[in-house]
Amino acid sequence: MINTFLFDFDGTLVDTAPDLINTANEIYLKFNLKEISFQEGLGCSSNGINAFLKKRFTSDEINNNSLFNQFVEIYKNNCYQNASLFPGYHELLKDLKKRGFKIGIVTNKPRTFTDLILNHLGIDSMFDIVLCPDDGFKPKPDNQMFLEVFDKLNVGHSQVIYVGDGERDIIAANASNIISVFANYGYIDPSENTEIWGYDLLINSTDDLKKLIDIFSLRNCLS
Repeated sequence: MINTFLFDFDGTLVDTAPDLINTANEIYLKFNLKEISFQEGLGCSSNGINAFLKKRFTSDEINNNSLFNQFVEIYKNNCYQNASLFPGYHELLKDLKKRGFKIGIVTNKPRTFTDLILNHLGIDSMFDIVLCPDDGFKPKPDNQMFLEVFDKLNVGHSQVIYVGDGERDIIAANASNIISVFANYGYIDPSENTEIWGYDLLINSTDDLKKLIDIFSLRNCLS
């Protein structure tokens, strides 16, 4: 019986791309480099700060100029300026809670940014658990955070669904033997062959996810 829905953050639950791209462009302009287009930036937005930096800088330049730290300092002030839940998610999360499902976030996004954005959106109290790598876990595709979910929420792998927009999300979910749902509306690099990722289910919108919730709710009632 499914009783827990877990979500990735960037590109799945929250649209954070505009602020990430704006921060990256601020760094690029500081070094007189070409700005990144919004479309090109989308492909980086699920892959972390280094993905943006490597678009314009060598590894030596990143290290020698402490560019990662510079990005962090700028993004701290920018991370919630344009961040928003993807359409339909506010109602969907409330519906999950109403139906008695546990809900959580398992993300590679640092804790500081995750908390700032959740607080700004006013939804931080909706989640039963929020896990980030800097809580002391290996980042996805390692499944360490999922094992923590099992322990903290007292749930088994057969009771959990995970929704994510990246290959690392699918790998980690599959390694945990939970149902993996690929959010095909997320931040996906056009060069990626997502068909080989090995996900269990695919959604193109929150409407598709609502249909899945209805199905699992019905199964729970009949079991």
